Amino acid sequence: MRPLEDIRRFFALLADEIYYVGQYLRRRRSVLPGEIVHQLYAMGYRSFPIIGLITFLIGITISLTSAAQLKMFGADIYLADLIGIAMINELVPLMAGIMLAGKIGASITAEIAAMKVTEELDALKTMGIVPEKFLMVPRLVAITLVVPLLVALADFVGIIGGVLVARFSLGTPVPVFVREVLAAVTLRDFLIGLGKTMVFGWAVVIAAGYKGFFMDRGPEGVGKATTESVVLSIALIIGLDCVFAFVLY
Repeated sequence: MRPLEDIRRFFALLADEIYYVGQYLRRRRSVLPGEIVHQLYAMGYRSFPIIGLITFLIGITISLTSAAQLKMFGADIYLADLIGIAMINELVPLMAGIMLAGKIGASITAEIAAMKVTEELDALKTMGIVPEKFLMVPRLVAITLVVPLLVALADFVGIIGGVLVARFSLGTPVPVFVREVLAAVTLRDFLIGLGKTMVFGWAVVIAAGYKGFFMDRGPEGVGKATTESVVLSIALIIGLDCVFAFVLY
C-alpha cells in the first residue's frame, strides 16, 4: 500500500499548492517580501547559463547529425525547418525541464529536508504558519514567471547553434536560414513548447517539495531525499512529455 499512499500524498500536495497559489494571487499574503524576487534570481538568472549552454550544444549536435543526411538528398535548406520545430516543440522543453530538475529541484528538496531535520518546519507550525504554503508558494510563482524567459532565450540559443552549422557546414546564408525557420515555426509551436515547459517546471517544484516534506528522518535522509527528488522529477517530465505527444500529435 505504500506506493498508493505516496501517490495520494503527491496529488494532495499538488492540490494544496494550486489552492495556496490561487489564494496568494487574490490576497498577496503569507509570503515574505522579496522572497519571490530571490527565487526569480535563483531559478532564472543563475539557471540560464547552464540551460543556454546545453541547448546550444544540443542545437549544434542535432544540426551536424541531420545535415549529413539532408545533404545526401540535396535538402540542405530543410535543416532550418527541422531545427526550428525540434528545438521549440521538443528539445528545449525537455532539456530545460531536466536541467531544472537537477539544479532547482535538488536545491528545493535539500533546503526543505534540512529544515525538517533541524525541526524548523515544526517551529513554523507552532507559529501558526503552514510550511507547504510559506515555502512552496514563492517557488511556484517564481517558476511560473521565469519559464517564459528561459524558454525564449533557450529557443534562440538552440537555433543559433543550427545557424552556425548551416553556415559553416552547408554554406547556407544566415538570412536564408532565418527566413526558413520563421516560415516553418508558428506561434502555436512556441506556445506548445512554452506550455510544456511550464508544466515540467511545476512538476519539478512539486516533486522537490514532496520529497522534502515527506523525507525519512535521519542524517542520511537529506541526501536520499535529494537524489529521489531528481529521479522523480525526470521520470515525471518524461512521462508528461509522452502524454503531450499522444495528445498533440
